[in-house]
Amino acid sequence: MSQANVEIVREAYLDPAPLASATHVAPDAEFDFTALYPDQPVLVGVEEMRSFRDAGPWGRSIHFEPERYFDVDDERVLVFVRAIAIGQESGAPVNTHIAHEFTIRGGLIVRVKVHRDRPTALAAVGLAERK
Repeated sequence: MSQANVEIVREAYLDPAPLASATHVAPDAEFDFTALYPDQPVLVGVEEMRSFRDAGPWGRSIHFEPERYFDVDDERVLVFVRAIAIGQESGAPVNTHIAHEFTIRGGLIVRVKVHRDRPTALAAVGLAERK
């Protein structure tokens, strides 16, 4: 287990655009949103992530409030997250609880998988008995 990886992820959330910033993210990192958008391909690279974020229904208004961190193994950290945004066109508020699964190698985030709900995320990383 790696507490250092948890700290990398904690620091990433301090960034105003944690998933779209190059500070803690490898240039060829993968971003997997298929649990939320089944027809969306896995994005590769920070630029693709920025384009996806900017074109999405929430745009740059989305921000994440980490609520709980799980040190899964030597490479992975799971985070329960509150996602808050405002629809770009509708103005409707969004407030949902999801999970981000990070893979870290060499001190950089190399993969982010978004899970629609927390029980599914826990099961996916082998921590189904924890809540």
